[in-house]
Amino acid sequence: MRFQLAACVLFFSAYVSAAEPPKAPPFAEVVSASFARWDRNKDAELTLDEINRAVIDPAVKGPEAAAVAALRRGMRAAKDDLSKLTLSELTVKASGKAGSAKRPDWNPLYTAAYHRIAETNRELFPKGKPTLDSVSQGRMGDCFCLAPLGAICHRGPDYVVGMITPKKDGTFDVRIGTEWVNVPTPTDAEIALSSRAKDDGIWVNVYEKAVGEWRMRKLPEKERPVTSLDLLTKGGSAGTMLAAVTGNAIERFPLTAFKGDQSTEEERKKLLNDLRGKLEKAFAEKRCVTTGTGAKVDVKTPNIHFNHAYAVIGYDRATDRVLVWNPHGQTFKPKGAEGIAEGYATTNGQFRIPLADFARIFAGLAFEVRAKE
Repeated sequence: MRFQLAACVLFFSAYVSAAEPPKAPPFAEVVSASFARWDRNKDAELTLDEINRAVIDPAVKGPEAAAVAALRRGMRAAKDDLSKLTLSELTVKASGKAGSAKRPDWNPLYTAAYHRIAETNRELFPKGKPTLDSVSQGRMGDCFCLAPLGAICHRGPDYVVGMITPKKDGTFDVRIGTEWVNVPTPTDAEIALSSRAKDDGIWVNVYEKAVGEWRMRKLPEKERPVTSLDLLTKGGSAGTMLAAVTGNAIERFPLTAFKGDQSTEEERKKLLNDLRGKLEKAFAEKRCVTTGTGAKVDVKTPNIHFNHAYAVIGYDRATDRVLVWNPHGQTFKPKGAEGIAEGYATTNGQFRIPLADFARIFAGLAFEVRAKE
């Protein structure tokens, strides 16, 4: 079986980024062949720590990496205790014979990871420059670092190209504000777990890895996790991250006045006029803007997620609409007329929303502030 799996990895590697990757070997077969190698302390049980060590191992490739990514996703999302897993638990459940309803269905997680690995173009910028149209957030909940990246990319993709420098040793130097972070090439499992840029290369994956490593630096060594991906899943502030990545200060514009009965109609009109001026000035000066929704929302709008970060990438005074980018990168068509009740037509994560609606739905904005020259 070990020979068969190795042959499959070689065959798979030749088809990375191909339109149609070879069929994935069964999850249970991959786990059976690799379990002993993942089980570092040889106690016949896999812990999340051991899985994370396999995630960051560049030697773990192809189907094996897809299985590792599936295990990490499943263990972190499980509704019951999955602090440890045995080989029999994994192979029986994967074969569909038995198992708790609360436990993950490993096969779809594995298949999704397998295709993500196979379909990812491993060049940094295969098209020369990055675009927002190809970006889609992964399952880590790191919208806080993708929203600023989206704002920067829309303002000028050349800036993003200048942020990432490939090195001769296969690593990358990534600029986070005034700091440089060196990271290895993302592993197959990391690619499966992080965001994707379809056929647009691994620039987003490299950036995410660098942000994780940058956060890792801030922690005492004894508090650092096995993989920096864990620090992305903890979330954060898009505005704070915008300041970190650009190296510039930010100015916040809260929208609490538009929630409930906290202000009069006249006060809201004045705030909207102030916001119009700030948006026009920011985009005229090519400054980045991020926004986000709160954990609790007064209004629910289809396709707009609570507790989520977005980039604001345009404003049109003539239509009084804001152009917003969602890092999920999805496409959406409202069932009825556009508005708060039905949502807004979205293509590759981008949608236009009336400023008054925007103020009701979103929690606030962060404007990049450049130092005076």
